[in-house]
Amino acid sequence: MSNPAEPLPTMPQHADGAPSPGQVKKARMLVSMLGADFAKTSAHPFFKDLARTAIQPLDRKAAPPDMSKALATLVRRLAQPHRPRETLRNTKVQESTASEKTAAPVTGEPDIMAQHPALIAKHLIDLPTALQLDALRKLRGQTARQVAAYVAELKK
Repeated sequence: MSNPAEPLPTMPQHADGAPSPGQVKKARMLVSMLGADFAKTSAHPFFKDLARTAIQPLDRKAAPPDMSKALATLVRRLAQPHRPRETLRNTKVQESTASEKTAAPVTGEPDIMAQHPALIAKHLIDLPTALQLDALRKLRGQTARQVAAYVAELKK
């Protein structure tokens, strides 16, 4: 047991008396959970020390992150045509099945099928009904329903 006359240790410190970066991060987390006002105005020495530790600057100088890789990825993604996830997945399946077939019924079909449902419907409206149905079967989910609705509207 500790002697009641000696003060209780608050937070363990480095040899030079400054808190470690890990302790500062933990103190900041606790202060954010408790609320800065509570930690600052509390009469208890632990919370006072916690508030003092939380405002300590971190020793490490953070180097600015290397943005070249992120920029290269962004430029590559922006260069690709916008495709919804569902259509992208369907296009990959279509490309794999198209390689098995010798001739596709519609030239440039994967590019057309990757567009907005209204544009897909605009391209499909010029095709014979059999090819329209075949193209609609290749689409899935919400995109197929939207394209079918647009085709029905365009036929009116």
